[in-house]
Amino acid sequence: MPKTPNQDSAQDAVPTPAAEAPQIIEQNGQKLALVATIKTAATNREFQNNVQVVQRQRAEAVELRRRIEQAVTTGEKDVLQKRFAEVEKSLNENNALMVKTYGFSLARNYVIRFHKTKLYTPLTDEEFAKVSPEDKAKPDAIKSIEGKVFLYIAAIDGVEANDLFRQNVQLVQNQRNRLVQIKQSLDAPGGDADAKAKLKEEFDKSEETLKKNNEEMVKLYGFSLMRNYLLEVEESQLYVALSKEEADKAAAA
Repeated sequence: MPKTPNQDSAQDAVPTPAAEAPQIIEQNGQKLALVATIKTAATNREFQNNVQVVQRQRAEAVELRRRIEQAVTTGEKDVLQKRFAEVEKSLNENNALMVKTYGFSLARNYVIRFHKTKLYTPLTDEEFAKVSPEDKAKPDAIKSIEGKVFLYIAAIDGVEANDLFRQNVQLVQNQRNRLVQIKQSLDAPGGDADAKAKLKEEFDKSEETLKKNNEEMVKLYGFSLMRNYLLEVEESQLYVALSKEEADKAAAA
């Protein structure tokens, strides 16, 4: 994590000014206040990476505190306490930077809403060779990340469309996982014959449902469970969950 926000981050992650009345929404009965708008794919990637950094540091601090409490010797405890002090100092600095840059703090609960997403699929060398020069010349048609080549598949615009896409992906992934579980049970030796017959019936029906749903995903998004994908979030908004007192105060303002 950078010690100070780079220029792009400062411009492309826009925290809501404290002096302004925040935008308030409600989701699943919870009031949420907008704290930042993250405007580019690079800044969204940086934000997610930075969240993972501070979460790992917090997990390490919790583990070190546990080990300090269980330490038997003074020497062991001193070593652990020194490491804990280093991790805690770095965590506090990085968390303060996250608050400054994105309005994000580990002390609060957040919801991120996706506004613009682009979907890419990785290409083999053979697949890349088959892409026409015209298609390769289109804006954002080809993306290279860490030596891998990705082909643009679809753009998903709007919060509702992004929520629906992620729900549908989760649905077909859960259906596939259930099929794997059933197949493992069917392939296991022994077992009750009637129970396996019912499992086979469930497997056949679930397989047909998954096939139809996957075909629909291909039609809607160009997404198939048969391939790997990259989701590039190009714009998102970060909301903090409000307590009742905070929600009442915001409403009054």
